[in-house]
Amino acid sequence: MGKHRWKGELAKPIRPKVIRPRGLRVTKKTAQVANEEMEDLYRRAIGEEYLVKLELLMDHYGITDKTDFPSLALALAIELGIPGFKVDPTPLKLEQIDDQGTQLVVQDNRKGPRPKWRLKRHKLLTAVTATKKKYGLSKDNEALSVLANHPEWSPRGNYRGDREQWLKTLKNQLAEARRFSK
Repeated sequence: MGKHRWKGELAKPIRPKVIRPRGLRVTKKTAQVANEEMEDLYRRAIGEEYLVKLELLMDHYGITDKTDFPSLALALAIELGIPGFKVDPTPLKLEQIDDQGTQLVVQDNRKGPRPKWRLKRHKLLTAVTATKKKYGLSKDNEALSVLANHPEWSPRGNYRGDREQWLKTLKNQLAEARRFSK
């Protein structure tokens, strides 16, 4: 993840301004007390500036309740890309139950080697031929597009490409099937 580019007051470091107490006689004891008072004023000024910056940060993340620090912490953790706050999406797909309905099913999300196509190629060639005949299609791409909606020919749960890439994969496997069938 790239570094965030902050703007405005959130880009400026805190430089507290503390007014030194006046009219002191300088002795070792008064200097020590004055230094402690200055350090205390300095820490308070930094604390006040932190609160102002936190409110600006909440505005940046759209948090309206200025006391909702858990929401701010969550927004920052997500943006910083802390692994424990990343969501591994569970891929869901509709699966045909019968002629009357479908159900939502969790796809297989296991990682591993690419699926073996050797056994499926012949089935793909048969399925494309049957789909073209059933729907009156003339082109392989049209039949593959229809087949890609069926669970047997849809991509696995961990497939990272889009639909067009999957259709290209099916088209390549169909060409391989034709080559081996000759």
